[in-house]
Amino acid sequence: MRDAPGDQSETVSMPASVTASAAGSTGPPSHRRMTRRLLVELLVVVVLVIPICVFEFAADPVRRGFFCDDESIAYPFQDNTITPVMLGLIVGLLPALVLVVVEYVSHLRAGDISATVDLLGWRVSTWYVELGRQSTYFCFGLLLTFDATEVGKYTIGRLRPHFLAVCQPQLAGVSVCSDSANLHRYVENYECAGEGFTVEDVRQARLSFPSGHSSMAFYAMTYVALYLQRKITWRGSRLSRHFVQFAMLMVAWYTALSRVMDHWHHWSDVLSGSLLGVAGALITAHYVARMFDDRASHIPGVGLRREDTAVTLQEEVCPTTPPPYSANNSFSEDQYCSKV
Repeated sequence: MRDAPGDQSETVSMPASVTASAAGSTGPPSHRRMTRRLLVELLVVVVLVIPICVFEFAADPVRRGFFCDDESIAYPFQDNTITPVMLGLIVGLLPALVLVVVEYVSHLRAGDISATVDLLGWRVSTWYVELGRQSTYFCFGLLLTFDATEVGKYTIGRLRPHFLAVCQPQLAGVSVCSDSANLHRYVENYECAGEGFTVEDVRQARLSFPSGHSSMAFYAMTYVALYLQRKITWRGSRLSRHFVQFAMLMVAWYTALSRVMDHWHHWSDVLSGSLLGVAGALITAHYVARMFDDRASHIPGVGLRREDTAVTLQEEVCPTTPPPYSANNSFSEDQYCSKV
């Protein structure tokens, strides 16, 4: 009988040790799964970046011929209104600022700004994790759109509107396009003199379709507009959110218009690039980020909240006083509800 307390302490301590062992055994596998998933996603990003690097630094666009009297490629050369640096700010910095502000404000309103989760052994704020997840979705779609744009540019090799001004083609036989014998001639054998321009300028003169500025800007701004629609609600005004969304889309619209205005793209290049960017944003938001899968359950066009189906049926088909089916009705209340 005196040994009972000792036996009891041993009995209690064993489950504790088993629990600790179980916790230790489940921790590392979860970390391994998380690490494996992160490595796979990193590999996907690397695979998407490789074609961009190959196109930009190692590939040459398809060499297309032209008509010397083609006025669509005889525009003067002008500098970019929206420079590549400005495009980087529009596509990269602006969406990053929106994501950071929205995620911080959303978690602050929800009251869990100080909440943390375990991520590979590190305690990380939940809003950091959500910010990283949303940024990953955005960057993934951006890379997809960029890849699609590059494939189009280097496969088609369409000449920019200022091609003749930049290339200054020298035809076979030491002749030029201004010679009367070459006015209606389709030229395939030529070399670019490119006086006053670099080799990169001449190469870029063959990359008109589709417009990269348009596809990138429309992807980024459309995705951010959808993100704001999903994440933020201005309680003070119904128009504030839509005004910000409109401003975002106008940034993309002006970027696209500037490409035609500066003679860097034909209108069809800009249209195709814009549609490509919008399609990339819609696909990423719907199928990758799944922004609207858990949309609030409202009846379309009415705005009424849809009640739980099971509860609604139970309340409506089982009234307190069931109506008689006939004069000789012998159903009880329970039988009546099951009958209905």
